[in-house]
Amino acid sequence: SLDAIRIGMVADAAERTNDTMTLRGLKGAPEAALLLHASSSLERDVKIVCSPDRIRAYIRVIRGTAFKPLTEAGVVELLASAGIGSGVDATGISAFIALVNAAAPFEGFFQIARSSPMRRGEDGSIEFHVQPTAAVPRYDQSDSGSIDFKQLNLIENCFAGQRVATIVPPGPGRSGVDIFGGAIPAEPGRPVKLTAGPGVTIHPNGRDFTSEIEGRLIHEGDELSVSPVLEIAKTIDYSVGNIDFIGKVVVNGALLDGFSVSGKRGVEIRGDMGAATVLSEGDVAIGGGVKGKGAGFISCMKLKARYIDDSTVEASGDVSVEKEILHSTVKSLGKVSIPRGSILGGEVWGFRGVETDVIGSEMGVATKIVAGLNWTDENKLAEVRGKAAELSDRVQSSKMILDPLFAVPDITAQLSLDQKSMIADLILELRNLRDGLAQLLEEKERIMSRHQEGRVCQINVLSTVHMGASVRFTEVESEIKDLIKGPLSITQDVSGRTCKIGGMFNLAPENDPKPSSDGFA
Repeated sequence: SLDAIRIGMVADAAERTNDTMTLRGLKGAPEAALLLHASSSLERDVKIVCSPDRIRAYIRVIRGTAFKPLTEAGVVELLASAGIGSGVDATGISAFIALVNAAAPFEGFFQIARSSPMRRGEDGSIEFHVQPTAAVPRYDQSDSGSIDFKQLNLIENCFAGQRVATIVPPGPGRSGVDIFGGAIPAEPGRPVKLTAGPGVTIHPNGRDFTSEIEGRLIHEGDELSVSPVLEIAKTIDYSVGNIDFIGKVVVNGALLDGFSVSGKRGVEIRGDMGAATVLSEGDVAIGGGVKGKGAGFISCMKLKARYIDDSTVEASGDVSVEKEILHSTVKSLGKVSIPRGSILGGEVWGFRGVETDVIGSEMGVATKIVAGLNWTDENKLAEVRGKAAELSDRVQSSKMILDPLFAVPDITAQLSLDQKSMIADLILELRNLRDGLAQLLEEKERIMSRHQEGRVCQINVLSTVHMGASVRFTEVESEIKDLIKGPLSITQDVSGRTCKIGGMFNLAPENDPKPSSDGFA
C-alpha cells in the first residue's frame, strides 16, 4: 500500500546550506544530509541526498510545467549521475515512480537506496562466576511461583582459589558497504577495564581473576576485590534479609524477629537481637541484649551480650553476660560468667564452671545450674540411651514370642516350613537387636569414660543463692532449700555424693591441685 511505501520518506522540504541539507521527518528526528545531485528543468526539479554515514540515499522529484512521466531507466540514470551504485532496490524504484506519476504526486524525499552498514563489535564484558555483592535484591522464585522475601541473595560466598570472574574480549565487528560501493571498515568493540584489588589475583592469561581468600566479591569501578567482612549499615529487616556469609558479619543495627544471620568467622550485632537466629563457628557479640521470646537461638564459639532473655545458646567457648540471663537455656563448653548480674529461671551449663552475682529470686523461680558437664556428650548420651531403650524393648518382644515356643518338646518337628522360616527370621532379628544393643552400650561407656580436660565442677556466687535453685555436677545433683548468702563456691563431694558450700575461690580445673582463693579469676 502507499502508506507502507511512505515509511522511510522525508515529507518536509529540504533546505540547502552549502552542500549540506537539513531533512526533517525521517523517523521523527532531524538529520543532516549530503547533497549528491541537483538539477532543474521545465520537465522536473531533482535532488538526491544521502545520510552522513553514506548508507541511505533519498530522492525528491517535483514535476515541472513540461513534466513527462518518470521511467525506471530515467531514475536509474539519475542515481548513476549521483554516483549511487549499491543498495538500490528495484521495488523501491517502481514504488517511487508510481508516487511521482500519480494524479496527486508525492513531492517529499523518498528513500531510494540502503546499503549494508558497518556493525561495530560488541564491547568487552565481565563474566562473573561468583556474583558481586549487590545493592538490590535477587529473589529466588520456587517452582510454584512463591518468593521468600527474607532471602534477598545480596551476597554470594567465594572461596580461596576459586575463579570469580573472566574478562570477555570485545568483538571484532562487521565491515559494511556504502551506497557508492565503497568498503566501510569494521570497528571493534571497546575492551573492558578490570584490575585486581585486595584478595584477588589475575591469571597469567590476563583474563581470569581468582580469589585468594574466603569472603564476598566486590566490584567497584574498575576494581575487583574480595573482603572477609560483611558490614551491614542498618538493621536486619526485609530490606536486608537473611545473611549467610563465609566471613565475619557486622550489623550496625538490630536483628529483628524472624531473621537469621550466619557468619562463619564471627558475628557482631551492635543493636538488640530479637526472636532471631545467629550461627557462627567464631565469636558472637551482641551489643544490646537478646530478647528471644522463646525463639531466639545462638550457636557460636564465644558469646558476649548485655543480657539474654527467653533464648537458647549453644557455645563451644566462654559465655560472658553483663546484666542477666532470664528464663533461657545457655550451654557452654567454656565458662559462663555474669559477675555483676543474675541467673533467673531456665538452665545454665558451664563446662569450665559458672560464676554469677545472684542465682534465682525471692519468688523461688526454678533455676538450674550445671557445672563440669559436657553438654554435647550429655546430648549424645541421651540419644544413645533412647535408642538402647528402644532396642531393649524390641529384644523383650522377640523373646516373648520365641521363649514359649522353645519350651515345647520337639517343637521343630511340629512346625510347617512357613512357621520354621518365620522363627528363623525372628531368631536372626533377635541376634541383630542384641548386637546393636551391645554396640550402643559400648558407645555409652566410651562417652562416659572420655577424658574431660579442663572440667570445672564449681559454681561461684558473689551475693545470693535463692531457694528454688538447683545445682548439678558430674556425680552430684542437689536442690537449694535455704537462702544462702555469698560470696561462696559450690562444689561436689564425690565420696559423700553431696554438695559442698564454702568460701569462694577461683574457678580451676579438676587437675589443678592448688586453686587460689582471692575471688573471681
